[in-house]
Amino acid sequence: MKILVTNDDGFENDGIWALVNAVKELGDVTIVAPVGNQSGVGTAISFRQSVHINKAASRVDGVDCYAVSGTPADSVILGIEQALDGEVDAVVAGINPGFNTSRNLFISGTMGAAIQGAAKGVKSCAFSMDHLDDINDQGVGNIITALVKELIDPETPRASLFNVNFPPLSSGEIQGAEGAIPAPSEFKNLIEPQSDGGFEIYSGLKVMIDRTELTPGTDLEVLHRNQVAISALGGPTLTHQPNDSTLHRMIDAANRVIG
Repeated sequence: MKILVTNDDGFENDGIWALVNAVKELGDVTIVAPVGNQSGVGTAISFRQSVHINKAASRVDGVDCYAVSGTPADSVILGIEQALDGEVDAVVAGINPGFNTSRNLFISGTMGAAIQGAAKGVKSCAFSMDHLDDINDQGVGNIITALVKELIDPETPRASLFNVNFPPLSSGEIQGAEGAIPAPSEFKNLIEPQSDGGFEIYSGLKVMIDRTELTPGTDLEVLHRNQVAISALGGPTLTHQPNDSTLHRMIDAANRVIG
């Protein structure tokens, strides 16, 4: 079982190594990730540019690591086609320090990597958590292990695509796991002038709230109840798949770990 691990924060980010530690016993694990931070690039590919892939130092015995001078999507493409010669059973992306919910799915480089994996017919999943939380939390790691076991299960179809967000650990113990749809929202941008005459763009979410209540069953609402939010998104279409059989196996597996 060959598992490709990637992210959008760079191969040296602690989150990717936490993800490796969670999945390293499930198969032959290889990291292929950007050289540096690529947050916010979504599914972008480096068209008409020379993108390099080079061996990098690994923190984990038995896990090869490659650094890519491009985007997370570039990393998945080169990981599958070059580093692993087309033999990849699953792509897992993260652990991203910061939620990837609602419309942020479309600008997230972490999710962009998973989308690219699914586009190439590979089972794929992205993982994110609050940026203030301990990326190496053992409970989170145990849940990830259980979820990836279901991802690589033979019953999971090719090109399946999932997005997983963990609730803030500062809010107390995780209360369970649920299927969730991306919350309806609008982008809220902050544009900050820079000394060189340019602008830095920050992205946030302006959530559509009905009578101050988050829409039930959405990722933001599930997280608000301190539950793990798991979304199944059709690989070919990116449409929400609430009846996906693997999604329900993932929910059950996570809840068994949570207890």
